[in-house]
Amino acid sequence: MSKKLLRIIPGVLLVALAVFAYISSISYLIHWKTDMSCTMGLAASDADLTVENILGMTGHMFADLMIRQLLGIGSFVLFAILAVIFLRCTFGFFRENLFKILASVLGASVIVSIVAAFIGRLFDVETVLAGGWGGHSGAFVIEQCRGVIGMVPTGLIVLILLASFVFLCLSQIFHIKFGKAGEEPEPVEIAEPEEDLKITEVAEPVMEEPVMEEPVMEEPVQAEGNLEIIKETNLEAPVIENLPPIDNRLDPPDGLPRYKAPSLNLLENHGSSRHIVSDEEIKRNNNKIRAVLGNYKIQLSDVQAIVGPTVTLYKTYPAPGVKISAIKQLQEDIAISLGAKGVRVVTLSDSVGIEVANDVPSMVPLKALLNDNSFRESKACLPIAIGYTITQKVKVFDLADAPHLLVAGATKQGKSVGLNVIVSSLLYACHPSELKFVFTDPKMVEFSAYNQLLHHYLAVLPDDSEKDELANAIVKTPKRAEKILRSLCVEMDERYTKLSEAGVNNIKLYNEKYKERKLRPDKGHKFLPYLVVVVDEYADLTMTTGASAEAKAASRSITNSIIRLAQKGRAAGLHVILATQRPSVDVISGLIKSNFPMRIAFRTASRTDSQTILDAPGAEKLIGNGDMLFSAGIDTERIQCGYVSGKEIDAITQCIGEQTGYGKSYNCPYYLPDAPDSVGDTSSGSVDMSEVDDRFAEAARIVVTNQKGSTSDLQRKLGMGYAKAGRVMDQLEAAGIVGHQDGTKTREVLVSSIEELEEILAKYGK
Repeated sequence: MSKKLLRIIPGVLLVALAVFAYISSISYLIHWKTDMSCTMGLAASDADLTVENILGMTGHMFADLMIRQLLGIGSFVLFAILAVIFLRCTFGFFRENLFKILASVLGASVIVSIVAAFIGRLFDVETVLAGGWGGHSGAFVIEQCRGVIGMVPTGLIVLILLASFVFLCLSQIFHIKFGKAGEEPEPVEIAEPEEDLKITEVAEPVMEEPVMEEPVMEEPVQAEGNLEIIKETNLEAPVIENLPPIDNRLDPPDGLPRYKAPSLNLLENHGSSRHIVSDEEIKRNNNKIRAVLGNYKIQLSDVQAIVGPTVTLYKTYPAPGVKISAIKQLQEDIAISLGAKGVRVVTLSDSVGIEVANDVPSMVPLKALLNDNSFRESKACLPIAIGYTITQKVKVFDLADAPHLLVAGATKQGKSVGLNVIVSSLLYACHPSELKFVFTDPKMVEFSAYNQLLHHYLAVLPDDSEKDELANAIVKTPKRAEKILRSLCVEMDERYTKLSEAGVNNIKLYNEKYKERKLRPDKGHKFLPYLVVVVDEYADLTMTTGASAEAKAASRSITNSIIRLAQKGRAAGLHVILATQRPSVDVISGLIKSNFPMRIAFRTASRTDSQTILDAPGAEKLIGNGDMLFSAGIDTERIQCGYVSGKEIDAITQCIGEQTGYGKSYNCPYYLPDAPDSVGDTSSGSVDMSEVDDRFAEAARIVVTNQKGSTSDLQRKLGMGYAKAGRVMDQLEAAGIVGHQDGTKTREVLVSSIEELEEILAKYGK
């Protein structure tokens, strides 16, 4: 349903209600005597008598309530509220504060009721309309005042009240200003015509075909000051040349000397999905911004409109003396005036920026991002071209410096496409000898296309057969994810051993030393590729509601492994990309956030979700379809994420998969080390479960029976010392019986029944 229709429907209902109110009330003025005699039972003998009101008994009862019992003829003024709301909802009139307007109309109806009641009492015609001209409410006020202060003072008060209200109304209509005694009112500045606005176009975007814009109603008041429009886009820049071939930096047979990076021609331009932002649209928004700020006496000297693919940034330069905070407080007013979603007010270095969504958004193709010099000439180890900024620049960041990335947002807001853009950027930037991926996909469909990268870019666990190896190349189950993440922790520890033996503190220095033949392969040294771990739907992997004890233990192991990789992985060349569509505090914990300083937030369902992801609001104001906020730990930047289709992903992976893989056979991917298969090993190897405490089983039964995991409970009920009780509690955690310690809170008990506990204890011979 369109926004225009959503405005028209309540408007039609309000018009119908207003017509009903006026017709029933006017008919009441004519037939009130006849209808009153009927309703009061004075004509009960006449069985055929009916009310004369045009709208029947319903209309009579409504009018009798409003006119006789309440406000009298003041009710006709009260009905104007319906007209005001109708004009505001349907046509956008009365852009001033709605509550002020409604209060004025309501006050007018009350004053008219009191004045009418006084006139009726003065000329002794209070029996008119069976309740007087002012209704029972107005008559009550007059009678109370007359009984206390007399008729003449009451008349003076009514006259002063009427005059004051009329004067206030006139002051609002003609914008009368008041100053100190002896001062003249400030002159009203007259806006210059729109033709004097300064418009500068840096470059005219080349489009494949024009897009017809719907006619937009212009503001009746012209704006003042200068408006500069900057349009510049390289989204359709022709491919200069294919990306230069990547030196594998390794000698055969370990390297792939004949490997060729995918061509940019495999990607599409998506020209039909890009649209021109017209000057009329920009001028319209400029006028509305100036108008709404002008209502609050905030003047702008200049406005500069920087047109982006999805959002236009209006850089406003306030006149001297204007507080920046005053503009930021009007964000909602500006959004309502523009009738647009996604409006944000941000503070820039030299101005105040107002971000307004374009009427028709444009798509940012991945081809344009990778063809930009900021990506082509990047010196980053793991460069990623994520999207197009609101200031018309391609955003490129180095994942190796991140060092880990958290991606979150509501479903269908662009998160999956964003992950594909990240992976595609790395495939174009890095040689297979320099980079390996580990994909974890609980949904089983997001990363299926990357199966073809097995013999080039994937790091996997060794399986019994090539068929099983291919089937498990993309991790799809929590059990498999738990195992491969523990394997990555072992890989990380082995790499740190190599770094220590080489006398260096990071993978870059280690590889440079290896290439200079300063590290001997016969001593176990080898070139170490970067390992990028992409975890999609992290919440699904760690979900434990209703799960078995083994599943809960696996969930805890997954969380511990990810935290270990995030804490120590950077120097060893391991980088984690964590994605989730459920950005709640139980999923994105404080420990996760502290180890993922770089974050991307797509549109969220609530302000709370945005606060959870970015530690700041704003993501709930985004417009979806790839509109995102990028935070590198300090500043937050609005970016339109690039777009790569499933067809393009298939073309890229097919191009790579058809080339010769590593070694003498095709079944030679990058193998990760085996992880120890310890059932209770969920605490990252910090607890020795080979010999559990002799009171372990007894403590476990007490914890499960009471559903309370507390070291102090074990001390009190088993007579243990603090050190021993703490050691037993650590073993209970490692066995998956209790959860992780969270501050001073009681540990969560993961086992719900004694029967389930006995199965766990049997594994430890208890």
